[in-house]
Amino acid sequence: MSVKLLGKQSLTYGIGHIMARLVTFLLLPLYTNVFTQEEYGIISLAYAFIGFALILYRYGMDSALMKFYVQAEDKKESESYLSTVVVLQIVSSLIFSGLVYAFRTSLSPLILSVNEPDLIAIIAGIMFFDCLWNIAALVLRAEGRPGLFVGVNLTNVMLTLGLNYYLVVHMSFGIKGVLIGNLIASGSMLTMTLPILLKRISFQSVNNDVFSKVIRFGLPFLPAGFFSMIMELSDRYLLEWISGTETVGLYSAGYKLGMFGLLLVMGFNMGWTPYFLKRGKEPNAEVDFSRAAKYFLGLSGFFMVLLTIWVEDVIQVSIGGIAIIGESFWSSAEIIPVILLGYYFFGFYVLQLPGIYLKDQTKWVPAFRAVGAGSNIILNIILISKYGALGAAWATALAHIIMAAVIFLKSRSVYPVPMNLLGLLLPVIFIGGILWLPQTYPVKIAATALFPVIWLFLVADSSDRQLLFGKSK
Repeated sequence: MSVKLLGKQSLTYGIGHIMARLVTFLLLPLYTNVFTQEEYGIISLAYAFIGFALILYRYGMDSALMKFYVQAEDKKESESYLSTVVVLQIVSSLIFSGLVYAFRTSLSPLILSVNEPDLIAIIAGIMFFDCLWNIAALVLRAEGRPGLFVGVNLTNVMLTLGLNYYLVVHMSFGIKGVLIGNLIASGSMLTMTLPILLKRISFQSVNNDVFSKVIRFGLPFLPAGFFSMIMELSDRYLLEWISGTETVGLYSAGYKLGMFGLLLVMGFNMGWTPYFLKRGKEPNAEVDFSRAAKYFLGLSGFFMVLLTIWVEDVIQVSIGGIAIIGESFWSSAEIIPVILLGYYFFGFYVLQLPGIYLKDQTKWVPAFRAVGAGSNIILNIILISKYGALGAAWATALAHIIMAAVIFLKSRSVYPVPMNLLGLLLPVIFIGGILWLPQTYPVKIAATALFPVIWLFLVADSSDRQLLFGKSK
């Protein structure tokens, strides 16, 4: 599998992943123009809880399925792994959602800061459906079927968008309409993707050996997943505790646009993981890993530069009299470049994973994530009290930088891959420089055009330029 093929597959999977998450951005104009900051804060807390809980629902089975399904030697073996994971997920999801529903009255004020147990009941259903239909999406990714993967995610986007618009705008269901729309969309997605699973599973192929194998591999990802969610979402609850629900709403609006950086990283990772699992068995794999890292850092760095330069102009764009972000949320623009910086270094973290996987060092993954989560919480507590939403953004960015540094040091000791540190630091230095200049349109246009030129001359070498411009086979 070549670097070019990695690029093509990452682009396709990236589009699919972006579509899966695009609904949160496409709904931003609706939410920030219809809801108050406090109401949007409640919605943000609801989705923060869903993000946390789905880690428990999956308990590493997504990672285990990807590894063993991709590396299975024949159809019978892949069928056994998939069937075992599906059975585990159905049983555990029923138990978890049942518990959430049973304790909905107690959970509501803790999770949402309001006494609305009906909302928790809806959330329990969303998590059950989401956990199961995403197994089918994972299978499509493992089998290298990006076209169908994109189609599935596009369907989810269209369903969620349509239902939200109908229930919130036309039916005036408010916050409940948001969650009901998500519930219907998730249930519909499970119904539509069920044939993908039914064609590939056999309950007779479930066995104890496979069960033990996937549990042993997957469970270490459970604490790692929790630590990841702490990094991603704990700031919402700390903001609510220190500054109030309105600040959560304001912060979440800006964070949504900053999360474009995360979408880029996760889209790349969908092609990156199967790529390095296969390529890592071949000689001189680290050379291709190094080149892929250079290209991805260049692309994501340019994206960070682009959005940092133009973000304030973008959020104020009005279409049909409706701003992309409601005017009362415009002040959230200051946190977006900081969030992008954090996700840029999360991309660097992802680039260090080949050695951890290929050398069976996954036991370290929870430790890396724990370092990030712990530093994130400490920094949030210190910075939120002084700087509010901006402090939370910097806490997240610094935590990602710390976590990236830790995995980089460990990866070098088990599977050293040459990394172009100038390529890593160039976007940060470039942004630091342009922020000192007057933010006029000529300056912004010139900076946008200048970054890729500088990258081509300072970071890329002659073989890179040949490959990028199609002169190499």
